[in-house]
Amino acid sequence: MCRLVPLLLVLLVLAGCADPPPTCNLVPLASMPLETSRNLLFITAGVGGHPLRLLVDTGAERTVLTGAAVARLGLPRDPRHITRSFGIGGSSANWDAIIPGLTLGDTRFPVHHVAVGDFAIDHTGGPPADGLLGADILLAFDLDIDEPDHRLTIYRVRRCPDAPPPWHQPSVEIKGLEAQRDRLLVPIALDGVDGMAILDTGAQATTIGMPMARRLGLTEPSLATDRIIIAHGAAPAPLAVHVHRFRELLVGDARISDPMLAVVPHESAMGDALLGGDFLRDRRVWLSFPTRRLFVSIDRRSQLAAMP
Repeated sequence: MCRLVPLLLVLLVLAGCADPPPTCNLVPLASMPLETSRNLLFITAGVGGHPLRLLVDTGAERTVLTGAAVARLGLPRDPRHITRSFGIGGSSANWDAIIPGLTLGDTRFPVHHVAVGDFAIDHTGGPPADGLLGADILLAFDLDIDEPDHRLTIYRVRRCPDAPPPWHQPSVEIKGLEAQRDRLLVPIALDGVDGMAILDTGAQATTIGMPMARRLGLTEPSLATDRIIIAHGAAPAPLAVHVHRFRELLVGDARISDPMLAVVPHESAMGDALLGGDFLRDRRVWLSFPTRRLFVSIDRRSQLAAMP
């Protein structure tokens, strides 16, 4: 089964989250170039001196390497730990791989086990990715995801309730965030129907699940004339989804008019929705799992705008 808690305890200590005194200091732990391809974010990490291209995936429960990457690096497997991965296209189960730590930027993080997935991340328009940088690492820190300037910076957790993000651009704070195990849930309203969306940087597009689709009154006949696209996830098989036009999407106090959103046509583990890379595109994001804070930059070219 998945052993998430021990790794989190180690990383939370590194992040300064073990009952620290309140502080507003910005303490960077790692900074690295950020590559964007088709609404997805990638960084180069290191394992045992070998570079790995990883998808930054806040929707993934664990950091995962593909079976091909594990074989290429000759990493040993641990039969005592098995991880089952769930995605919009199905599930898979594999023994974990043992690694000598994970290097992000110039910092080596004490990560010694990663999950292994039976999938290939080769649909992104760039070189195939070697795996996912997941929530078991990301949720322990404050993140500055600067897509316009192509940089990801990881900070020690800043416990300062009224502090703005560390930049000068206008921004919107998305309030009302909740945590469900290792996932950050963001309040949304779609055509007047309330829901909670998983913030998922590993999803190319914001996607609506069946629980919310039913509350919206969407049926197979109402989706029949919609365009169909192929969605990829951390699972062996891709999935055909409908793309439906809605009137209005509210994300916290931010509004998007006439969004075109994917709708998964059957039950899945995604709940109401995934808030994907299309929402974060061309924006700078301050994301703190430990303090439940999310800021998104805005500008005049953006569809995202604060409500009056």
